Amino acid sequence: MSIKIIHTADNHIGISYNNLQNAKDTCLNERLEAIKRIVLAGNENSCHFLVVAGDLFDKTVVSIANIKKVIDILKDFNGEVIIIPGNHDYFEDEANTLWSKFKDNSRNYNNIVVLTNSIKHVLEANDLKVNFYPAPCRSKHSSENAIGWIKNEVINKNEINIGIAHGNVYGLGRDEKNNYFNMTRDELKAADIDFWLLGHIHVTYPTYEHITENPNLFMSGTHMPDSWKSNGKGNAWIIEVNKDKNVNARRFVPSLFEYVSIEKDINSNNDITELTNTVNSLDKKHTALSLNIKGRLSQADSDNLTTLLGDFRNNFLYYEEVKDIQRLIDHTLINDTYPNASIPNVLLTELLNDGDTLAVQKVFETLQILNKS
Repeated sequence: MSIKIIHTADNHIGISYNNLQNAKDTCLNERLEAIKRIVLAGNENSCHFLVVAGDLFDKTVVSIANIKKVIDILKDFNGEVIIIPGNHDYFEDEANTLWSKFKDNSRNYNNIVVLTNSIKHVLEANDLKVNFYPAPCRSKHSSENAIGWIKNEVINKNEINIGIAHGNVYGLGRDEKNNYFNMTRDELKAADIDFWLLGHIHVTYPTYEHITENPNLFMSGTHMPDSWKSNGKGNAWIIEVNKDKNVNARRFVPSLFEYVSIEKDINSNNDITELTNTVNSLDKKHTALSLNIKGRLSQADSDNLTTLLGDFRNNFLYYEEVKDIQRLIDHTLINDTYPNASIPNVLLTELLNDGDTLAVQKVFETLQILNKS
């Protein structure tokens, strides 16, 4: 007998994507579509629980429309959806706040529960009792984590015990100002539960695609990239644990979208070909590409590159470019600039024939400055 969990976090519904201009609406929709794929994957893999370890929403002020969209997606999960507030969507124990609105709008769906208190949540699946120990956030910043209460609990080792928390873990993320509910591995271990499902750090841990030994903690990472600092297309975990506490887990990629940044020196037609091959390997309709290129090219190669960049600009979901391509100093440029047999022409031609490209460049630039003075 075993249970299955699909684990996500840091979904940040309501994030702006203002940095992507005309691709903004597409990315906002894809963020919801990626949650749909999580629900679908959970159902296809017969998962009993879908756990959201904080920051389902990007802020505490969320439109009713977005709240309803999320609920409409989560209600289709065949098992129980378990949510804790994170530091971006922290719990406020007042009327007309985010989670009171969420609960009001999800009251007809018994499979969706928001754990806003430090109380053990007991469930059962496949004749196995499963205890979830939530550590919800009640503020955006805190120098103290929310997991301390668990070490005082009596843990039944014959049952499956899982912690859910949101915050930084020393050694996995950076928090020099100690603002983000920092937890140490020793503190997590002291809770004496089977493993943790964590959110906050927008990277996945462990980094392996498939896990067959219990790592004691899982970080899902964000389900879809949300900044140029993001790597990959986002992640979620599908985790199976049996009555003997053996763990088998694999990573799942819910999103089609990714940010890609490419920096490259372009000094030959071969470099252009390599760039073309790299860029053509990307899913253009779902990629935001930032291209930073520099170098020196002949006029013909520069024209080819200009055509290529125009294709990139027209075919990517979002495209931005920084280009510093100088004209390569070759025989054509020398002859176009200085008359045949003139002193500059002869000097530059000899240097070029000697293969001293650096000297050719310096002399040509110096002559250009002198001509302008």
